Amino acid sequence: MAYEIAEETSYQEGFPRAAAPNFTDHVFLSRSGAELAVRIWPADPPTTMAGHHFTPLAWMEPGPLQRGFHIVSHNYRLSPQARIDEQLEDCLEAIEWCRANLPVILGRDRVDINRYIICGESAGGVMVTLMAHHLRPPPKAVINAYGIVDFLGNGVNLLDPNAQNISDFPPWTGEFEEERLKAYLYDRNPANILTDALFWDEWEKLSVADLSLRLKTEFKYTERIRFQAELHKWKSICFPSKGMIQATFHDEKFSSSSELKKFIDSMCSVRLLEGKTWYPPTALLHGTSDSIVPLSQSQAFANKLREMDVPVIESYEPGAGHVFDDKYTSILVEGWDVYIQPVLNFINIHIDK
Repeated sequence: MAYEIAEETSYQEGFPRAAAPNFTDHVFLSRSGAELAVRIWPADPPTTMAGHHFTPLAWMEPGPLQRGFHIVSHNYRLSPQARIDEQLEDCLEAIEWCRANLPVILGRDRVDINRYIICGESAGGVMVTLMAHHLRPPPKAVINAYGIVDFLGNGVNLLDPNAQNISDFPPWTGEFEEERLKAYLYDRNPANILTDALFWDEWEKLSVADLSLRLKTEFKYTERIRFQAELHKWKSICFPSKGMIQATFHDEKFSSSSELKKFIDSMCSVRLLEGKTWYPPTALLHGTSDSIVPLSQSQAFANKLREMDVPVIESYEPGAGHVFDDKYTSILVEGWDVYIQPVLNFINIHIDK
Protein backbone atom coordinates (compact mmCIF):
# COMPACT_ATOMS: atom_id res chain seq x y z
CA MET A 1 0.00 0.00 0.00
CA ALA A 2 1.48 3.38 -0.95
CA TYR A 3 0.38 6.91 -0.07
CA GLU A 4 1.14 10.49 -0.99
CA ILE A 5 0.03 13.46 1.09
CA ALA A 6 -2.03 15.79 -1.05
CA GLU A 7 -1.70 18.80 1.20
CA GLU A 8 1.03 19.90 3.56
CA THR A 9 0.46 19.65 7.32
CA SER A 10 2.80 21.93 9.22
CA TYR A 11 4.24 21.59 12.71
CA GLN A 12 1.90 22.47 15.58
CA GLU A 13 3.11 22.14 19.14
CA GLY A 14 1.29 19.38 21.00
CA PHE A 15 -0.07 17.78 17.82
CA PRO A 16 1.03 14.51 16.20
CA ARG A 17 3.66 14.73 13.51
CA ALA A 18 2.65 14.54 9.88
CA ALA A 19 3.94 11.59 7.88
CA ALA A 20 6.32 12.42 5.06
CA PRO A 21 4.95 11.49 1.61
CA ASN A 22 5.85 8.62 -0.71
CA PHE A 23 6.03 5.59 1.54
CA THR A 24 4.88 1.97 1.39
CA ASP A 25 3.35 -0.07 4.23
CA HIS A 26 4.17 -3.73 4.89
CA VAL A 27 3.07 -6.30 7.48
CA PHE A 28 4.77 -9.50 8.60
CA LEU A 29 3.82 -12.23 11.05
CA SER A 30 6.34 -12.28 13.88
CA ARG A 31 7.46 -15.37 15.74
CA SER A 32 5.26 -14.27 18.66
CA GLY A 33 2.20 -14.59 16.43
CA ALA A 34 1.61 -10.82 16.39
CA GLU A 35 1.43 -8.98 13.09
CA LEU A 36 4.04 -6.22 13.00
CA ALA A 37 4.04 -3.31 10.57
CA VAL A 38 6.90 -1.70 8.67
CA ARG A 39 6.72 1.61 6.82
CA ILE A 40 9.37 2.46 4.22
CA TRP A 41 10.30 5.85 2.77
CA PRO A 42 12.76 5.17 -0.08
CA ALA A 43 15.40 7.76 -0.86
CA ASP A 44 16.85 8.73 -4.21
CA PRO A 45 19.75 8.32 -4.36
CA PRO A 46 19.71 5.90 -1.43
CA THR A 47 22.38 4.91 1.05
CA THR A 48 20.97 3.48 4.29
CA MET A 49 18.09 3.54 6.81
CA ALA A 50 16.69 4.71 10.17
CA GLY A 51 13.17 5.40 11.44
CA HIS A 52 10.04 5.69 13.66
CA HIS A 53 6.62 4.15 12.94
CA PHE A 54 3.84 6.11 11.13
CA THR A 55 5.75 9.41 11.29
CA PRO A 56 9.53 9.60 11.58
CA LEU A 57 11.18 12.11 13.86
CA ALA A 58 10.36 15.53 12.45
CA TRP A 59 13.91 16.17 11.25
CA MET A 60 14.25 12.82 9.45
CA GLU A 61 12.58 13.99 6.24
CA PRO A 62 14.51 17.25 5.75
CA GLY A 63 17.61 15.56 7.18
CA PRO A 64 18.54 11.92 6.44
CA LEU A 65 15.86 11.25 3.80
CA GLN A 66 16.85 14.21 1.65
CA ARG A 67 20.49 13.24 2.10
CA GLY A 68 20.01 9.82 0.53
CA PHE A 69 19.05 7.63 3.48
CA HIS A 70 16.13 5.26 3.25
CA ILE A 71 13.88 5.64 6.28
CA VAL A 72 12.41 2.41 7.62
CA SER A 73 10.14 2.35 10.66
CA HIS A 74 8.38 -0.44 12.50
CA ASN A 75 6.08 -1.03 15.44
CA TYR A 76 6.20 -3.59 18.27
CA ARG A 77 3.93 -5.09 20.89
CA LEU A 78 3.03 -2.57 23.56
CA SER A 79 2.72 -2.86 27.32
CA PRO A 80 1.03 -3.85 29.55
CA GLN A 81 0.51 -7.13 27.65
CA ALA A 82 4.07 -7.29 26.30
CA ARG A 83 7.08 -7.07 28.57
CA ILE A 84 10.13 -4.99 27.66
CA ASP A 85 12.22 -8.00 26.60
CA GLU A 86 9.38 -9.12 24.28
CA GLN A 87 9.31 -5.63 22.78
CA LEU A 88 13.04 -5.87 22.21
CA GLU A 89 12.55 -9.24 20.48
CA ASP A 90 10.05 -7.60 18.10
CA CYS A 91 12.52 -4.82 17.28
CA LEU A 92 15.32 -7.27 16.56
CA GLU A 93 12.99 -9.35 14.40
CA ALA A 94 11.97 -6.23 12.47
CA ILE A 95 15.62 -5.61 11.60
CA GLU A 96 15.91 -9.24 10.56
CA TRP A 97 12.86 -8.77 8.31
CA CYS A 98 14.39 -5.63 6.81
CA ARG A 99 17.65 -7.37 6.02
CA ALA A 100 15.75 -10.14 4.22
CA ASN A 101 13.20 -7.99 2.41
CA LEU A 102 14.56 -4.51 1.70
CA PRO A 103 16.72 -5.67 -1.23
CA VAL A 104 13.58 -7.12 -2.83
CA ILE A 105 11.38 -4.09 -2.06
CA LEU A 106 13.89 -1.36 -2.88
CA GLY A 107 16.16 -3.14 -5.37
CA ARG A 108 19.37 -4.99 -4.60
CA ASP A 109 21.42 -2.26 -6.23
CA ARG A 110 19.70 0.43 -4.16
CA VAL A 111 20.29 -0.73 -0.59
CA ASP A 112 23.24 -2.01 1.43
CA ILE A 113 21.79 -3.96 4.35
CA ASN A 114 25.09 -3.81 6.22
CA ARG A 115 25.17 -0.01 6.26
CA TYR A 116 22.41 1.05 8.58
CA ILE A 117 21.74 3.36 11.50
CA ILE A 118 19.13 2.86 14.21
CA CYS A 119 17.32 5.81 15.75
CA GLY A 120 14.62 6.08 18.38
CA GLU A 121 12.99 8.67 20.62
CA SER A 122 11.83 8.20 24.20
CA ALA A 123 10.67 4.53 24.41
CA GLY A 124 12.21 4.08 20.97
CA GLY A 125 15.47 5.38 22.39
CA VAL A 126 15.29 2.66 25.04
CA MET A 127 14.85 0.10 22.28
CA VAL A 128 17.64 1.23 19.94
CA THR A 129 20.24 1.43 22.70
CA LEU A 130 19.31 -2.12 23.74
CA MET A 131 19.19 -3.36 20.15
CA ALA A 132 22.75 -2.20 19.56
CA HIS A 133 23.91 -4.72 22.16
CA HIS A 134 22.44 -7.59 20.12
CA LEU A 135 22.46 -6.76 16.40
CA ARG A 136 24.96 -8.52 14.14
CA PRO A 137 26.26 -6.99 12.03
CA PRO A 138 25.92 -3.97 14.31
CA PRO A 139 24.54 -0.63 13.16
CA LYS A 140 27.04 1.92 11.95
CA ALA A 141 25.66 4.36 14.52
CA VAL A 142 22.92 4.76 17.12
CA ILE A 143 20.82 7.88 17.66
CA ASN A 144 19.15 8.01 21.07
CA ALA A 145 16.71 10.89 21.41
CA TYR A 146 15.87 11.27 25.13
CA GLY A 147 15.48 7.55 25.84
CA ILE A 148 16.12 5.94 29.23
CA VAL A 149 19.34 3.95 29.42
CA ASP A 150 19.30 3.22 33.16
CA PHE A 151 16.06 2.27 34.93
CA LEU A 152 17.88 1.94 38.24
CA GLY A 153 19.73 5.24 38.48
CA ASN A 154 20.61 8.60 36.96
CA GLY A 155 17.43 10.31 38.07
CA VAL A 156 15.01 7.42 37.36
CA ASN A 157 15.44 4.44 39.78
CA LEU A 158 12.18 2.51 39.42
CA LEU A 159 12.88 0.57 42.62
CA ASP A 160 13.21 3.64 44.82
CA PRO A 161 10.92 2.93 47.83
CA ASN A 162 10.26 6.66 48.12
CA ALA A 163 8.91 6.96 44.58
CA GLN A 164 5.59 8.74 44.33
CA ASN A 165 2.49 6.58 44.72
CA ILE A 166 -0.92 7.06 43.21
CA SER A 167 -2.19 8.18 46.62
CA ASP A 168 0.00 11.28 46.35
CA PHE A 169 -2.20 12.70 43.59
CA PRO A 170 -5.80 13.96 43.44
CA PRO A 171 -8.45 11.57 42.05
CA TRP A 172 -8.24 10.95 38.30
CA THR A 173 -10.89 12.72 36.22
CA GLY A 174 -10.38 11.22 32.77
CA GLU A 175 -12.78 9.27 30.55
CA PHE A 176 -12.03 5.99 32.34
CA GLU A 177 -12.18 5.16 36.03
CA GLU A 178 -8.89 5.11 37.89
CA GLU A 179 -9.52 1.64 39.32
CA ARG A 180 -9.97 0.25 35.82
CA LEU A 181 -6.72 1.88 34.71
CA LYS A 182 -4.86 0.56 37.72
CA ALA A 183 -6.17 -2.98 37.21
CA TYR A 184 -5.19 -2.90 33.53
CA LEU A 185 -1.52 -2.53 34.41
CA TYR A 186 -1.66 -6.28 35.07
CA ASP A 187 -3.48 -7.27 31.89
CA ARG A 188 -1.38 -9.94 30.15
CA ASN A 189 -3.99 -11.22 27.70
CA PRO A 190 -2.35 -11.53 24.24
CA ALA A 191 -5.74 -10.86 22.65
CA ASN A 192 -5.58 -7.30 23.99
CA ILE A 193 -2.18 -6.48 22.50
CA LEU A 194 -1.80 -3.28 20.50
CA THR A 195 1.17 -2.52 18.27
CA ASP A 196 0.22 1.10 17.59
CA ALA A 197 -1.36 3.61 19.95
CA LEU A 198 -2.02 7.29 20.44
CA PHE A 199 0.74 9.10 22.26
CA TRP A 200 -1.26 11.36 24.58
CA ASP A 201 -4.59 13.13 23.89
CA GLU A 202 -4.83 13.37 20.12
CA TRP A 203 -8.53 12.49 20.08
CA GLU A 204 -9.25 15.68 22.03
CA LYS A 205 -7.44 17.83 19.47
CA LEU A 206 -7.98 16.22 16.08
CA SER A 207 -10.86 14.67 14.18
CA VAL A 208 -10.41 11.20 12.71
CA ALA A 209 -10.07 12.85 9.30
CA ASP A 210 -7.34 15.18 10.55
CA LEU A 211 -5.49 12.31 12.20
CA SER A 212 -5.75 10.23 9.02
CA LEU A 213 -4.30 13.12 7.03
CA ARG A 214 -1.37 13.46 9.40
CA LEU A 215 -0.54 9.79 9.89
CA LYS A 216 -1.82 8.44 6.57
CA THR A 217 -3.35 5.41 8.22
CA GLU A 218 -6.78 4.09 9.12
CA PHE A 219 -6.11 4.59 12.82
CA LYS A 220 -9.42 5.14 14.66
CA TYR A 221 -10.41 6.54 18.05
CA THR A 222 -11.95 3.30 19.30
CA GLU A 223 -12.57 2.83 23.02
CA ARG A 224 -9.63 0.43 23.20
CA ILE A 225 -7.33 3.00 21.59
CA ARG A 226 -8.58 5.82 23.84
CA PHE A 227 -8.18 3.60 26.90
CA GLN A 228 -4.59 2.75 25.97
CA ALA A 229 -3.78 6.44 25.50
CA GLU A 230 -5.35 7.38 28.82
CA LEU A 231 -3.50 4.55 30.54
CA HIS A 232 -0.24 5.97 29.22
CA LYS A 233 -1.17 9.50 30.28
CA TRP A 234 -2.41 8.45 33.73
CA LYS A 235 0.62 6.25 34.38
CA SER A 236 3.05 8.97 33.30
CA ILE A 237 1.43 11.61 35.51
CA CYS A 238 0.26 9.69 38.58
CA PHE A 239 2.12 6.41 38.72
CA PRO A 240 5.43 6.79 36.85
CA SER A 241 7.74 4.39 38.69
CA LYS A 242 5.39 1.73 40.03
CA GLY A 243 3.29 1.87 36.87
CA MET A 244 6.32 1.08 34.71
CA ILE A 245 7.37 -1.73 37.05
CA GLN A 246 3.94 -3.32 36.62
CA ALA A 247 3.18 -2.59 32.97
CA THR A 248 6.62 -2.77 31.38
CA PHE A 249 8.56 -5.18 33.59
CA HIS A 250 5.71 -7.47 34.81
CA ASP A 251 6.89 -7.55 38.41
CA GLU A 252 4.43 -10.30 39.37
CA LYS A 253 6.46 -12.83 37.38
CA PHE A 254 9.43 -12.59 39.73
CA SER A 255 9.63 -14.51 43.00
CA SER A 256 11.79 -11.93 44.75
CA SER A 257 12.80 -8.29 44.56
CA SER A 258 16.39 -9.35 43.82
CA GLU A 259 15.25 -11.32 40.76
CA LEU A 260 13.22 -8.34 39.55
CA LYS A 261 16.19 -6.04 40.04
CA LYS A 262 18.42 -8.45 38.10
CA PHE A 263 15.96 -8.44 35.19
CA ILE A 264 15.61 -4.66 35.16
CA ASP A 265 19.38 -4.39 35.28
CA SER A 266 19.56 -6.55 32.13
CA MET A 267 17.36 -4.00 30.35
CA CYS A 268 19.57 -1.01 31.20
CA SER A 269 21.74 -0.17 28.18
CA VAL A 270 24.35 1.68 30.21
CA ARG A 271 24.74 -1.20 32.67
CA LEU A 272 25.13 -3.68 29.81
CA LEU A 273 28.28 -1.81 28.81
CA GLU A 274 30.11 -3.16 31.86
CA GLY A 275 32.89 -5.50 30.73
CA LYS A 276 32.47 -4.60 27.06
CA THR A 277 35.12 -3.02 24.91
CA TRP A 278 32.99 -1.91 21.97
CA TYR A 279 29.64 -0.29 21.16
CA PRO A 280 28.50 1.52 18.00
CA PRO A 281 29.19 5.26 17.65
CA THR A 282 26.35 7.05 19.41
CA ALA A 283 24.59 10.40 19.05
CA LEU A 284 22.55 11.67 22.01
CA LEU A 285 19.80 14.24 21.56
CA HIS A 286 18.14 15.70 24.65
CA GLY A 287 16.51 18.79 26.13
CA THR A 288 18.12 20.08 29.31
CA SER A 289 14.72 20.67 30.95
CA ASP A 290 13.23 17.26 30.13
CA SER A 291 10.93 16.43 33.06
CA ILE A 292 10.13 12.89 31.84
CA VAL A 293 13.61 11.52 31.10
CA PRO A 294 16.35 13.39 33.00
CA LEU A 295 19.25 14.77 31.01
CA SER A 296 21.54 12.83 33.36
CA GLN A 297 20.48 9.64 31.55
CA SER A 298 22.13 10.77 28.30
CA GLN A 299 25.09 12.28 30.11
CA ALA A 300 25.83 9.05 32.02
CA PHE A 301 25.62 7.04 28.79
CA ALA A 302 27.96 9.45 27.01
CA ASN A 303 30.46 9.32 29.88
CA LYS A 304 30.52 5.53 29.93
CA LEU A 305 30.93 5.30 26.16
CA ARG A 306 33.82 7.75 26.22
CA GLU A 307 35.52 5.61 28.87
CA MET A 308 35.36 2.83 26.25
CA ASP A 309 36.72 5.17 23.52
CA VAL A 310 33.42 4.94 21.62
CA PRO A 311 32.77 7.99 19.38
CA VAL A 312 29.98 10.07 20.93
CA ILE A 313 28.23 13.33 20.17
CA GLU A 314 25.96 15.07 22.67
CA SER A 315 23.40 17.56 21.38
CA TYR A 316 21.53 19.13 24.29
CA GLU A 317 19.16 22.05 23.74
CA PRO A 318 19.01 24.40 26.77
CA GLY A 319 15.57 24.78 28.34
CA ALA A 320 13.97 22.19 26.03
CA GLY A 321 11.62 19.48 27.29
CA HIS A 322 10.63 16.00 26.14
CA VAL A 323 10.03 15.61 22.37
CA PHE A 324 11.44 19.11 21.84
CA ASP A 325 12.77 18.19 18.39
CA ASP A 326 9.29 18.02 16.84
CA LYS A 327 9.78 21.64 15.80
CA TYR A 328 12.68 20.78 13.50
CA THR A 329 10.64 20.22 10.34
CA SER A 330 13.01 22.22 8.13
CA ILE A 331 16.64 23.20 7.94
CA LEU A 332 15.38 26.79 8.19
CA VAL A 333 14.05 26.34 11.76
CA GLU A 334 16.17 28.27 14.24
CA GLY A 335 18.44 25.89 16.11
CA TRP A 336 18.78 23.33 13.30
CA ASP A 337 22.46 24.15 12.71
CA VAL A 338 23.19 23.96 16.44
CA TYR A 339 21.29 20.82 17.52
CA ILE A 340 20.34 18.74 14.44
CA GLN A 341 23.07 19.32 11.89
CA PRO A 342 25.86 18.04 14.20
CA VAL A 343 23.94 14.75 14.58
CA LEU A 344 23.62 14.47 10.79
CA ASN A 345 27.32 15.21 10.34
CA PHE A 346 28.11 12.52 12.91
CA ILE A 347 26.16 9.80 11.10
CA ASN A 348 27.61 10.86 7.75
CA ILE A 349 31.10 10.32 9.19
CA HIS A 350 30.37 6.87 10.61
CA ILE A 351 28.12 5.38 7.92
CA ASP A 352 31.11 4.57 5.71
CA LYS A 353 33.47 3.31 8.43
